[in-house]
Amino acid sequence: MKIDGTSMSSIGSIQATNRVASITPKAAIPGQEQDGIKVSGRGQIYQSLLQKVREIPEVREERIREITEQINKGEFKIDAQVIAGKLLDQE
Repeated sequence: MKIDGTSMSSIGSIQATNRVASITPKAAIPGQEQDGIKVSGRGQIYQSLLQKVREIPEVREERIREITEQINKGEFKIDAQVIAGKLLDQE
């Protein structure tokens, strides 16, 4: 007699389905609470502030307008010493 391995795989899947169906979810057991997440007041404030920061544009439009006007008037000056100093101060 020869045993075919393919017939065994279908039996295993039926048994697994029966085992999963027999497990009772925690919510269905009387007297037990469901799992949940509660965020503290500080956490809620943090999330609110974080959302507001994300809404702030990264481009400072007012500063761009100032520099554009200075360039147009020929008044915009670049101080290489200040730029070099800031680059060297970075760690």
